[in-house]
Amino acid sequence: FFFFSRLSITKTMETTNAPAGTRAAKQLPKQQQKKVGANGRKCSLKKVSTALRYFLIIGGICNMALFISINISAPYDDGSNEMAATATTDSNKGRLMEIVSKNAEGVMNGNKGSIDNTVIKVASKHPAKQPKDEDDNILRAYIEEPTDRDLWWNIKPLPIRNTTSESLKEIKYPQLNSCSRLLEQFPVDTAPVDDDPFLPWIHDVFPTYDGKYIQFVAQNRRRCRTGKAEGHIMVKMESQGALFQHVPIKRIPPQQKKQQNNDDNEDTEMRYRLSSHDEADDDGVSTRFICRFKPSMEETLSIHNVNYEFHAYRKTHKQLFCADCKDINSVYTSQLMFQCPVPEALQQVVREGTSVLNDYATLFVDIIPIRTPIRFGSPDRFFPPMYKDHENKKDPFNPHVEWGKDHILPRLIDSGRWANIPICKPPLIEHEPSAMEKIKKENLQLNDKGFGPKTHRLIGCVWASSEYHTRGERYNIKDGQRRLKEWLTYNFMTGFDHFYVYDNSAVHTQDSNLKPVTDLFPDKVTRVPWNAKICNNRPNNVDSPGERSSQYAAEASCKLRFGSHAEWIGAFDIDEYLVPMGKYKSVPELLDMMEDQGLNMLNFASYRAWPRRILIDKPKLLPPEKCGRWAKNCFDLTVPSNRTILQTYNCDRQPPGEKQKTMPAEKQVS
Repeated sequence: FFFFSRLSITKTMETTNAPAGTRAAKQLPKQQQKKVGANGRKCSLKKVSTALRYFLIIGGICNMALFISINISAPYDDGSNEMAATATTDSNKGRLMEIVSKNAEGVMNGNKGSIDNTVIKVASKHPAKQPKDEDDNILRAYIEEPTDRDLWWNIKPLPIRNTTSESLKEIKYPQLNSCSRLLEQFPVDTAPVDDDPFLPWIHDVFPTYDGKYIQFVAQNRRRCRTGKAEGHIMVKMESQGALFQHVPIKRIPPQQKKQQNNDDNEDTEMRYRLSSHDEADDDGVSTRFICRFKPSMEETLSIHNVNYEFHAYRKTHKQLFCADCKDINSVYTSQLMFQCPVPEALQQVVREGTSVLNDYATLFVDIIPIRTPIRFGSPDRFFPPMYKDHENKKDPFNPHVEWGKDHILPRLIDSGRWANIPICKPPLIEHEPSAMEKIKKENLQLNDKGFGPKTHRLIGCVWASSEYHTRGERYNIKDGQRRLKEWLTYNFMTGFDHFYVYDNSAVHTQDSNLKPVTDLFPDKVTRVPWNAKICNNRPNNVDSPGERSSQYAAEASCKLRFGSHAEWIGAFDIDEYLVPMGKYKSVPELLDMMEDQGLNMLNFASYRAWPRRILIDKPKLLPPEKCGRWAKNCFDLTVPSNRTILQTYNCDRQPPGEKQKTMPAEKQVS
């Protein structure tokens, strides 16, 4: 009886010896529901029933082996052992089965079966199998050797790549083992983007509120090193720019590909062909990545949050990217934002966050970039159909000439990619449970554009640190906690509802962070640990100027994670104070006027403030080498503890009035 009861559990779940953060109970198709012992041998019920006279012996052995397999521990990086599965106690087992049952409700048009039945039905449409070496669900990067630019990109039509899975270099990231710590553990600073520039430099990934998309926030690595002596690096990193540009593709079912190529080899995978807009599948007209969901292995095609080329066209820019320039003057070429549509059968469990079990993801997604050369020149040469009226008719991009009519992409397993990116909980469930309670209590709904529901009137995003270096490593600022406390206190007085603090302290120090400050404002401040480094902290007016990649990505992450749940949102630094002027005593009063006039964006001037001499401590002269290139004498300025920073720097240098046409460091609330 004990043997059969154990077997009934494993028919729904299988445990693995993967690192604890990326694996939990994994569902298996029925034909694979077998018991796996600690030594890797499989014991099936059929074999036991055919040897009835050895029933007790075999049953006891299998039970003992199964007991070991369920209770065996998987090592963490620090060498400590943690439970590899949570199905060993009655309470955990009940919770596990409850989650699986709940996840399955409403999926597959009301099918009430177990979630592994759902996986079977989805997978049956897409017969590609998950590579055996990826069963552990550890995050991986597969590096595809960059192709020689002159031998590949400059040939028309574009040569077909002949890569194989054996030619790819595999890098594992077992340290990513927790959904709640995803932003701390994701390998932003160790991502192999320099080795394979077609891999997106991912800084954040999360599901949208409705569970229909997985949102990615990446940065353009090509902007990090742009000096006169670094031209070869910019050439190598051109592929990062290509990721901002869409491509149209057409699916080729396995049988159709076999007929086209007169190929007798068995190929059960869906393949893809570069195409024109007219030939492309409906969801393949404007894409750049193939998204493969696991364990179902269903594939969808990515969507850019914005068409970057049309954006450049609307700004009257002559080109989105150029071969000989630095591409750093426009901040919108810094942030690569795209989404992977979630298969319909998985949207409910993604939306509810119930696919995350004890902080471990059970759903994953692979990102396979579609590799084509970057398009230099006018940004209007290759618009998708929705922008066709604006397309350049004199010098259009011809995909058949550039890529050929029969350019079939390699199999996904033979392509460089990110594999096993965990799908965690939507942002409000993970970071702001009080907002979720408000949504349920007040029955708030999405608006007619699919945004929301709105839980806040006015929110702000801030990227900050308890300690940091200014541009050029000129000064080491160590009073970040004080600055943030004063800044938050002031902004709540002016009418802000909530702030999201992206805490970058871990990059600069292990001795402090901003948590002691954010904890002072429960339900009004959400702290998001953000451990990504700036890729170039040089000043702006030098060769190879600075690129504040971490800050730009944090602001994009904040707006995409939380912005749709607020009526107004802005992003600021903690040395910037938004001061209501004239007849307005608070920011919401100003927003009321904006709404009455049908305006949805407020652009602010930003001025450098000067301190009042009588309010600062006695200046301490610094040695000349600390004074920069222009000042012969400089001093270390400190504000005494009995004064606030705003009080000290509030010397009304700029009188009220309309701002000039262009201003440095302008800010927006939108």
